[in-house]
Order: sequence, then C-alpha cells, then structure tokens
Amino acid sequence: MIRKSELAQLPDQDQKRQLLWLRFDTPLERQFQAGYESGARASRATIMVIGMLMMGVTPLYDSSLLRAPPAFLQASHFLQFGVQIPAISVALLFTLHARLLRWSVPATIGATTVTAFSLTAQHVFGYQNQFTVPHDFPAMTVAAMLILGRLRFRTALPWALLTMGAVSTAQIGFIGLPAVYDAIASWMLTVIAAIAAYLLEYSARQSWYRGRLLEFLASRDGLTGLPNRRHFDLELRRLVREAVRQQRNVAVMVLDVDHFKAYNDRYGHPAGDRCLSVVGEWLGSSMRRPQDFCARIGGEEFAAVWYDASPEIAVQLAESLREGINGLARERGITGAEQVNASGGFAQVIAPSPAVSPDRITADLVQRADTALYSAKRAGRGRLVFADSDHYTDLKTGKRIDG
Repeated sequence: MIRKSELAQLPDQDQKRQLLWLRFDTPLERQFQAGYESGARASRATIMVIGMLMMGVTPLYDSSLLRAPPAFLQASHFLQFGVQIPAISVALLFTLHARLLRWSVPATIGATTVTAFSLTAQHVFGYQNQFTVPHDFPAMTVAAMLILGRLRFRTALPWALLTMGAVSTAQIGFIGLPAVYDAIASWMLTVIAAIAAYLLEYSARQSWYRGRLLEFLASRDGLTGLPNRRHFDLELRRLVREAVRQQRNVAVMVLDVDHFKAYNDRYGHPAGDRCLSVVGEWLGSSMRRPQDFCARIGGEEFAAVWYDASPEIAVQLAESLREGINGLARERGITGAEQVNASGGFAQVIAPSPAVSPDRITADLVQRADTALYSAKRAGRGRLVFADSDHYTDLKTGKRIDG
C-alpha cells in the first residue's frame, strides 16, 4: 500500500536535492534499499562467478604460455586457490542463500577487499621474480564491484577509497618509484568507476521514485486526494487475507452524501466539488492507525475501513465519522451547509474463518455494507445502519429494518 505520508509530496527542488545526495526520507529510503538489494543479487552473483572463472583460468597460461617462474607460480596459485576463490565463494553463498542475504553486502565487500590485496601481492611477487603481472588488476576488481556489484554508492565509495589507498601504498612501498605511475593509472580507473557507480544509482533512484509516484497517482482520486476504488478493492482484499491469517476483525462503512445530485443542481458543480473535497479531507485526516483508511469509491460515495477494531469501537468510529460531516460543512463555510449530511452502511467480519476464501469474505463484507447503506437511505437518510448477522439495525433508533 502506498501512503501519502510515505511518498512525500516535496517541491521539485527538494526531490532533486535528495536524488543528488542519493538519500530519500524515511521510510522511502528503507523501501528503496530493500528493492535495490533484491535486484542486485543476480548482478552481484554474476560478477563473482566470472571472477572465479577468470582466476581459475589464469594458471593455465601463466605456466604454459607465459612461462612464469616456479617461485612465482607457487605463491600465485596459493593466493588464487587458497585465498581469492574461497573468499569469493563465501560471498557468493551469502548472496544466493535467502537466510544469509542480509549479510551479502559486508561479505561482498570483504571478499573484494581480500581479492584486491591478494592481486596486489601477486603483482609484488611478480616484480620480485622478474615476471610482469598487470598492476591494475586490484583496481579492476574494485571497479567491477563498484559498477556491476550494485553496491550502494554511499557505502561503496569510502570502502573503494580506503582499499585503493592501501593497495597503492603497498605497491609503492614494495616496488618503489616505478609503481607511482601504476598507482596513478589505478586511481584514474577507480575514479571513473566511482562516477559510473554514482550515475547508475542516481538513475535507479530516479526511475524508482517516478514509478512510485505514478503508482501513487494511479491509486488516488484526483478531486479529494483519497485512495480511489481500485486501491480500495486491492487494499481491502489484502487486509481480509491478513485478518484470516491473524484472526482479526475487519470493518467497512460505505458512506454517501445525501441528496448530492440535488445539491449539485442547485449550487453548481464547483460548489459540489468543494463539498466533496472537504468531506474527503475530513475522512482522510480522521484515520489514525496505519492500516485504517478511507477511499472515494464513487461520485459522492466513500468508504472507510478499520482493521482489528472491536465491534463496539468500530461502530462508534463509523458513526463519529459520519456525524462529523454535517458539522464540518458548517465549520468550513460550505455553500448550503445545512443540506450537507451523510448516510452510512456498516458491516464487520469478526475473526473470519480460514475455510472461506478471502475474496468471498471481502465481497460479502462490501455487499452487506452497501445493503445497509441503502437501508439507511430508505429509513430517512442522515443515519448509520449496521449489518448484524442476517438483519440490519438503525443505530439512531435501535430498530431493526429490512435489508
């Protein structure tokens, strides 16, 4: 469910600032990170597998094609098969195993750091044995993980800078001045990779936010800002499924502004729109708990949903919501406020049975609330009728009425 409080309605300048700093407000940031990490698994696992294959192949041409010195080969094979491949294998396990996924990022950073230092050691051993090992392998490893590993930039950048700083210091310390140019080239590659990583995450955040915004707008009523009928149907079904699992109550009130067509004809459509807008604002601001919500489900028809409320409390909340509309109209100076009133139909399912399908429970709940609403209209309007098992009761008079 997308909530207005979550998808902050920020000015364009604030949105741009958040994107530039790669940080949304909570809880949007938490939602983005969860989706981003989920999507990173395949890319991260792929680069690890490719890395292990490349490390497994290099000994073949080190000895047969390049004729590397035996002393170097011994140290190199130990680092490749005893350090690098095992470290990456552990990180791959953390990335692919669902129960270990939460530790995927630290494991990936750790494995990449170990690999970068091992490659640095190979470069130093090669130099000491008059055998050329490309100096940029550590930088390539860090760059590959920055870009393809889809690590979040704010986490990856400090790690990349510290790792490359340590690698460059080690190369210069063991090799001397000839390694200075190598270090400069490695840093150039790292800077390019960091810029690419920043731009990739910026683009991912921008696309994600736009998608959320479009989803939010598609679920909203343009006049009142409340959730629309599509959102009401989807969210109510979700709550009923949750109620079946948790054995909780779900209550629904269908609310209708009385004589609205006559009101519209007398005062005009702008006045009618303002009336509905104020009613919608009142309904939306009256829902306090996260899973309770109101929606506009028709022209002048609204719905309110309460999750896990006792029957007595839910009826009181429904009547308070309905009664508040008349006083609200006078308070807000709505044209013809004395004519603005509402009728409501209320129904509740208590600890729904798992033997009945949630879709059937949902349809029955809405149908009973809708039938109670029309009973309220036939009984004189301006009242709440609630459905209780197989009969309907007028809350104002306490009398049972026909459904």
